Amino acid sequence: MYSSRQAWLFVLPALLLYGAFVAVPILQVAAYSVFSWDNGSIKAFGGLSNYTRLMSDNVFWTALGHNALWAVLTLCFPLLIGLVLASILAERSPRLVRIMSAVYFLPRTIPLVVAGIIWGWIYNPVFGLLNYLLDMVGLGSWGGAWLAEPGSALISLNAAGAWTFYGFCILIYLSAIQSIDPSLYEAASLDGASWGQRFRFITVPLLKSTTLFLGLYSAIEAMRFFDLVWVTTQGGPGYDTEVLTTHIYKTFFLVGDFGYAAALSVVLLVIVLLVGSLSYRILRQS
Repeated sequence: MYSSRQAWLFVLPALLLYGAFVAVPILQVAAYSVFSWDNGSIKAFGGLSNYTRLMSDNVFWTALGHNALWAVLTLCFPLLIGLVLASILAERSPRLVRIMSAVYFLPRTIPLVVAGIIWGWIYNPVFGLLNYLLDMVGLGSWGGAWLAEPGSALISLNAAGAWTFYGFCILIYLSAIQSIDPSLYEAASLDGASWGQRFRFITVPLLKSTTLFLGLYSAIEAMRFFDLVWVTTQGGPGYDTEVLTTHIYKTFFLVGDFGYAAALSVVLLVIVLLVGSLSYRILRQS
């Protein structure tokens, strides 16, 4: 048995790395947020002025609303698609399960920057694949500049994000389904239950914890994503796809308002921590 001192010695390298690359930068950002900056240098101590400024920042509230909408759309589509496909796949042969799992998970392995470029081509109003396919089936009037129109830009981006996320949901759900006692499905089949009834009354209730985990995970990711938006629209048109991370990036690098960008970063960190702590509490009680 190791003593308490020896245990701390084993943990010490990880703690030092965490402190140097996580804790110290967070404290620095928090310190920067209470100062006013001018051309990269501290101008004056501002106290909580950067935080009170948030209340009247319409772009901040717009971006926060987009983050919330992104989380809701992710709950509605990738999780639902992942659950249904995993339930169908679980009843197939093991070889087919392995092959299709790899196929479904492939988009998850593509960096979001690359995915953004690919979907930017697909949505292109001139040579994009989506408008071409709509025209082929006689629905050319439905086409448009998907990423340049206020009504479709955010939804189109979320569809691209869902494409990179649903494979992850399938694998998690598939693993959870395979842990369910097969005798439950056998008994239901003997009683004449259809696939839909088995899915509704066995699969869905027994995957409650898994669904909760994926939902809260996607909510946390919805607050942090940046790559896909920046590569495709940079928050445009106007502020129709602006999210908190792009607002922070613009405030820091383009405007040069370091103090306010730091305050935005602290608020984003607090939101993520609150969602994370809520996730932990709910998962422990489930």
